[in-house]
Amino acid sequence: MTDNSKSYLDLKVIWKDNDMFELEIKASNGRYSGTTNVYDTSKSLANFANSLQGYPKDNNELFYQAGKTNSYAFFSMKFYPLDTFGHVGVLINLEENVATEYRPEEKDNISLEIKVEPASIDRFQKDLLNLAKNEEGQAVLLGCNY
Repeated sequence: MTDNSKSYLDLKVIWKDNDMFELEIKASNGRYSGTTNVYDTSKSLANFANSLQGYPKDNNELFYQAGKTNSYAFFSMKFYPLDTFGHVGVLINLEENVATEYRPEEKDNISLEIKVEPASIDRFQKDLLNLAKNEEGQAVLLGCNY
């Protein structure tokens, strides 16, 4: 589905049980890319998906995270307005999951920005809400390559 020459954020459920599910997160801005796996809950992700509905309504920022920094694994996304034309920036942070005790140098992490348009956010919001409610599937936010 995804191609490293494009910018995107891709969330996919790869495991679940009664209490939580595991997401595989992939992101690229066309130049840099990364991946990690984090655990999350349906309620937490659905609440964020609902807050994305109709974004950007005003000049507010929206933030979501799963996992914990400098721990097993971490993912965050921050949505913020770029201009008065509705373009939005999404700052994505990924930290690799390391199952054992690790040296700080061993843990990979990346921070990258993708630029998106409101229509892309609308599609992503619907897919993300569906993913959260069903605890399966995939939600992809496609970026603009400008």
